[in-house]
Amino acid sequence: MLQIKQSPDKPRPPPVDDNTTQDSPSKLSLSSSRTPLGPVVVFIARASNLTDHNYPKAKVDNNQMHEYLRSLLIITVAEHRKRFGLLGLRPHKMQTIIQPAHSRIPSVSRVGKYLGMALEEARASKTECIFVLHGWDGWTTDKMTIMDLCEQFRDIPFSLHVYANRGTLREFFEVNAHKVNAYFRHLVTVDDLSVTGDHSTALFIRILEALPTLQYAKYYPVLSAAERDNLAKYDKRFVGIYEEEKVNVPKLEVADSDGPKPEV
Repeated sequence: MLQIKQSPDKPRPPPVDDNTTQDSPSKLSLSSSRTPLGPVVVFIARASNLTDHNYPKAKVDNNQMHEYLRSLLIITVAEHRKRFGLLGLRPHKMQTIIQPAHSRIPSVSRVGKYLGMALEEARASKTECIFVLHGWDGWTTDKMTIMDLCEQFRDIPFSLHVYANRGTLREFFEVNAHKVNAYFRHLVTVDDLSVTGDHSTALFIRILEALPTLQYAKYYPVLSAAERDNLAKYDKRFVGIYEEEKVNVPKLEVADSDGPKPEV
């Protein structure tokens, strides 16, 4: 894991209704103190481009890609229901995105406004907001996008349920979005107890930092072999990124002889 020493001089994040340290309400059973409508839940799936699908030879347009992503979210919704049950009576929302994971999602964009409205709804209802991501980078890996959105809604519980379905482990990981925001803003470190005590959040931070390096990892290794193997359990894109490139040696072609061939 990335080792960063904790600095005693670094300011600590100000308490905001303990949202940066408390467990997500979705980790607890529904109680009478919670609104019967339940949390605001947004299922999100993203594709980097129009070829980012499981049909290599298929050509799709923008509308077809959004339909493809929605079909993935239908599966994610079913798996989420199996894992968490019915969290409330509020209808869930869906958002599909077509852009690279590292690209910023401005708050004034269509996607940015939609996600912001979901958090506004949670604030007005005095309830939690949950983004259910289809994959670790199902929303974005851009730190500014995450920080900008989290900072606007520090007064409400905000969680990410990541459906990690690319690795050996196909399960949901519950991530505290406010802790991720605090880490990206350098208010806490990976050694901080609030992070180390939350395995899913720490894992999400590490994977989000490592995924953008895959495009040049073969030439500029960032991860150790041990960490690569560990992360590969959660996302198989980490498998084999540091394997030595095999040299393709052309086979020697021998011309056919017109003479008689020996009997075998």
